[in-house]
Amino acid sequence: MFDDQALLTSEGSGRYTASVGDRWLSLNGAHGGIVASLIVDAVGEELRHEGVADDTVLRAATFAYVTGNQVGESAIDVDIVRRGRSMISSHATVTQSGTTTTVAQLHHSAPRAGLDYSDVEPLPPKPDDAERFLPARPPHLLNVETYLHPDTQPFGGGARSEWRAWCRPLHGDTFDASWLTMFGDYFPPTVFARLDQPALAVTVEYSIQIHDASPTWTLAPDTYLAATMHAFHSHDGFAVEDGVIQHPDGRLLATVRQTRLSG
Repeated sequence: MFDDQALLTSEGSGRYTASVGDRWLSLNGAHGGIVASLIVDAVGEELRHEGVADDTVLRAATFAYVTGNQVGESAIDVDIVRRGRSMISSHATVTQSGTTTTVAQLHHSAPRAGLDYSDVEPLPPKPDDAERFLPARPPHLLNVETYLHPDTQPFGGGARSEWRAWCRPLHGDTFDASWLTMFGDYFPPTVFARLDQPALAVTVEYSIQIHDASPTWTLAPDTYLAATMHAFHSHDGFAVEDGVIQHPDGRLLATVRQTRLSG
């Protein structure tokens, strides 16, 4: 794990104890992204116990937040549902004080031959006038070095529910699927860019698709991941939010999607 306030301990037989500290507190309990990243680590550790090949990596995961996670300890139970020749599917369940808080489905695979193309336009590099994002709260937002696009204004009453930002890990230049999973859920709800004050916008379901089979990625000094998150529709109290995360060299690393409450 990339942070000393997000720790994982194996208890054997597919069970893990996860511990989340106050630095990962969000507006509604423990940050959902750090819980998702701990699930990724737990499943990855279980697959290593099963002796999977080193080039087997996370390709897709979905996390359903049944109820809010709180800082402190929780249990993660991992079940490898199917181990095929090229794909491994797993389930994970997070519980706190006997209550299920999160359920997840993950798919791991080695690189495969197939159609190779991308219609995703590279996002521009960080502009010189992008400002460092240092909000007073919640504290989880201070765990990533972030610069907002000048047009991105939280609670600015804008015309679009969109975040555009350039980011990198707070400590070190190299990151893996666990960090990337956290980062895909790192940003505040994009509907906050439309509103002029906070509103209920918790995540109901979060999914990430990883489009590069490298086990880790490294950023050169003074370079940043480019991220755009946009809620293209909100109706009857729910918003759907899509995101794109790109490496500075233009590679598409991940897409994400969230279903959120929107008021």
